[in-house]
Amino acid sequence: MRVATAAVLAASALLLAGCQSAPSPTGSASASGGPTASHSPSSAPKVSSTPKPKPTPVTLKCDQVLTSAQLSALAPPLSPASGFKPDKGSDAAKAVSYAGVACGYTNASTGHTVSVAIARPAASDLTELKNKAITDSHVVPTYGVPPKVMGYFTVDASVGVAEAFTGDYWVVAESKDFIEPGDAAPVIADVLGNLPG
Repeated sequence: MRVATAAVLAASALLLAGCQSAPSPTGSASASGGPTASHSPSSAPKVSSTPKPKPTPVTLKCDQVLTSAQLSALAPPLSPASGFKPDKGSDAAKAVSYAGVACGYTNASTGHTVSVAIARPAASDLTELKNKAITDSHVVPTYGVPPKVMGYFTVDASVGVAEAFTGDYWVVAESKDFIEPGDAAPVIADVLGNLPG
């Protein structure tokens, strides 16, 4: 009886041993038999963050953009417009966004404002402004001697827009009084003459 019981126990032990799962390998393998690649954070590609070029601030005050003597000598003469703020979306507002300066002057004979803005945008922004001027405006050689000074003029919604590029400067003057390029020429000439060398 004891012999039979011992035999049953031995047979049961053999059956249980056959049901055990095979030990898992220590290293995992891919379907092709090679080890699987591990993706750690250090192996992820790094994105280089190049800082965006910044404009050069224009530190001129409005009485340096156009002096009182220059304002009086213009025909018709202009006077500083107190509390001037460039219209949203205007070139003058864009110049301010490039760390530039925007000034307003009043034509007493018409009551219109002449806005004058100066900026020194980053190279990529300056190129974009030049390309836009070439596309949307007419070349005006009388604003200066090309290629040192490149001048442009257009009329946008009854407002004359005169632009001049020299070095890394962008000068723009806007007014309803600028009907043709010559109307803005004295203003542009005076402003260009006041730019730091």
